[in-house]
Amino acid sequence: MRGYGAFIQKEIRENSRNYKFFILGIIFAIVGLLSPLSARFLPELMETLMDENITIILAEPTYIDSWLQFFSNINQIALVAFVLVFSPVMAKEYEKGTFIHMVTKGLPRLTIYGAKLTVLLLSWTIFYLISFLITRAYTLYYFPEGTSEGLFISVGSLYLFGLLIISLLMLSGVLFRNSYAPLLAVGGGVAVLFIGSIFPVIERWSPLQLATRNVEVLTLQSTDPAFTRGAIITLMITVMFIITGGLVFRRKALQ
Repeated sequence: MRGYGAFIQKEIRENSRNYKFFILGIIFAIVGLLSPLSARFLPELMETLMDENITIILAEPTYIDSWLQFFSNINQIALVAFVLVFSPVMAKEYEKGTFIHMVTKGLPRLTIYGAKLTVLLLSWTIFYLISFLITRAYTLYYFPEGTSEGLFISVGSLYLFGLLIISLLMLSGVLFRNSYAPLLAVGGGVAVLFIGSIFPVIERWSPLQLATRNVEVLTLQSTDPAFTRGAIITLMITVMFIITGGLVFRRKALQ
């Protein structure tokens, strides 16, 4: 456990020194801030910019619009930035031969793998929570009539989808020695989910529901069996990716 804790501290120091935490903190905070602000003021801005001869009737914004912006921005901006920043999660150590040095000093491979995975999971959890709390606070301020019914399920499901992406990123980081292959693996995995969702049979079991049906869950304030199945499948695949990554790293040649 001492080696595990020491390696986590090393990862935290290194990511702080490389400004990864700073960059992601800024991005997630901006996403959390812009989501309710854009929902509140975008209709007024559009009315100001439109030609006087063009009449557009816009519905009064609600708290649903704020969370719609949040889910969209997390998917399209924050999660993408997270993957880009942490894509070299294993590549630099492979390139520099750091893993060999650590293993020869007696640090177990699973300890290295577990520590790196822990830092990724903690980072995603903290940054996602920061973004959520900012959006939550400003949404309550601008839309006090909003309810929390269904909110934590919809927000939690997107968080779980992020864990799936991170587990795939970690597995691909173990399998490949450069920082580009994990990006391709994650992008390819998401593309497969989108293609699979074209078919209703697959869509009813797809983990992609956790990233695309959040507003529906929030609006209806409930889930259906298909959404629940998608969450269970997501959890199972996430655990499978994590275990597979550990087993592969345990036997993989480090040079």
